[in-house]
Amino acid sequence: MDEIAIRDPRPGDADELEALITAHFSEGSSYGVDLGIGDPTYHVLVAVEADGEDVDTGSDDDAILGVMALREFDDPAAVADEMYFFDDPELVPAAERYGHLEMGYVRDGATGRGIGSRLLERLHEIGAERVVDLFLADSWYHGGEDSPEKLFDRHGYETVHREPLDRSAAECPKCEAECTCEGALAVRRVGEGAS
Repeated sequence: MDEIAIRDPRPGDADELEALITAHFSEGSSYGVDLGIGDPTYHVLVAVEADGEDVDTGSDDDAILGVMALREFDDPAAVADEMYFFDDPELVPAAERYGHLEMGYVRDGATGRGIGSRLLERLHEIGAERVVDLFLADSWYHGGEDSPEKLFDRHGYETVHREPLDRSAAECPKCEAECTCEGALAVRRVGEGAS
C-alpha cells in the first residue's frame, strides 16, 4: 500500500477540502466544510501523502488526498436530521450511541490506493473509543469504481435501505447513458464485520 498519512484537519484545509468534495458533485453544486475543530463529538480526518515528515508538524502545503468524518449522536431523530438522503428516524436501527459517517471523498486520481479504507478504519477506532455501537452512512451509491457501496461492503456494512435517485444521466457526474444511482443507508454494529 502507498504511504498515506492520516491526520486531523488544520484551519487552512477548509478551502482544499471544499474543492475536493465539490468536484464529486454535479456542476454548479458546492459543499461547505465543517472541520470539527474543538467539537468533541465530530471527528474529521484527512489523508495526505506520507513524505517522511511528521504530518502533525509538516507544511500546510501537503495535498489532501481524502477526507472522512464521524459525528456522534445519542438519538435516532438527530441522526435522521443530519442525513443527506433520508430524514425518517424509523430507518435508523436502534442503538445507544450512533456514529454517522460523512464527507467520505477521495481525490480523483487517488482512488484504489486504500485511502477510503484507512480513513474508515481509523474512524472505527475513534468510534470504539467513544463507545459508538452503530456506525451508519447515508451514501450515494453509483456504478463507478469508487462507489461507497464497495468500501462499506468490504468493511462489514449492511445496506438496509435504498432509493433510486431520480435524475437524468446528463445531471449525474458518474453515469453516462442512464443514471442508476441510489441513495443508500448502510449500517455496521460494533463487533460485526471486518475493520
